[in-house]
Parts: sequence; structure tokens; C-alpha cells
Amino acid sequence: MSRSRPQLSLLTLDSTPESVAGARRHTAQVLQCWRARSELCDTARLVVSELATNAVRARCGPDGFTLTLVLRDGALLVQVGDQDPRPPRPRTAGPDATGGRGLHLVDELSSRWGYYRTSPHGKVVWAELPVADGSGPGARTTLVDVRLPALPASPPPVERR
Repeated sequence: MSRSRPQLSLLTLDSTPESVAGARRHTAQVLQCWRARSELCDTARLVVSELATNAVRARCGPDGFTLTLVLRDGALLVQVGDQDPRPPRPRTAGPDATGGRGLHLVDELSSRWGYYRTSPHGKVVWAELPVADGSGPGARTTLVDVRLPALPASPPPVERR
């Protein structure tokens, strides 16, 4: 694996439903600039949409939510931060339910995902998407253990030069 410098995008958005579409557009534009393959762009847009929707629904705090994209060798790290300290909780959705499937989609589309708390309040939910062909989703799925919310998973480290 080569040790190239990671590419980074940071964006802060208002906690409004329109911001979810903005987060998707931003993700598509950034990944296009980074010359990411179209499959990665499509998957990233869906993951960003689900995580941003959850952040908007939380609506805790006046600062909105943050979207961070980090592209490095082998993976795209998507992080969405909000001011709601409650951990993400996958729900069971019935066949006619209009919601409750977002974190299940994130789990299926990412190689792993989790969250960590931020101080003084809030959290960041992250998902790692494989970049290389042949390393499909679900290879190393990490589920959040909601019974131990004080022990959140931390994101994969970003190498610095």
C-alpha cells in the first residue's frame, strides 16, 4: 500500500432538511474532484444522506452538523457530527415503516462503522467505505454495542506526514 497524503473535506451545515441534499451534493462534487470511481460516489452519497438525516433529526444545538470526508489509500472515511450525545441505535422497521432502516443501510454499505463522543457534548458517527475494487461492503462490519454507550468505537486513524 502506498503512503499518499490523505485528501480532506470539512463542511458545516444547518440542521435543516435542505442541508441533507446539500451534504449529498457536496459529497458528489468532492469525490468527483478527487476522481473517485462512480460506485464509491453513489455509495458515499447514500451513506452521507442517512447519517446527515439522523443529524438533522437530532436538532440539538445551534451549530448544525458537520460533514468530514477523508480519502486515503484503500478507504473513504465519512464522518457526521452533531450535538446530540445519544448513541446511534439501529431500529427494527416493519415492512410498511417509512423510517428506521438508515443505520442498517450504513452497516451493509460500509466495511465498518461506529461513533465516538465529542466534548463537551455530541458525537460523530463514522463509516468507512472501501475504495479498491473487490473489497466489497460487509467485509469487516463493526456494530455499535448500544449496551455500552460509554465505550464508543473510535474512527480509523488518519496517517499524518
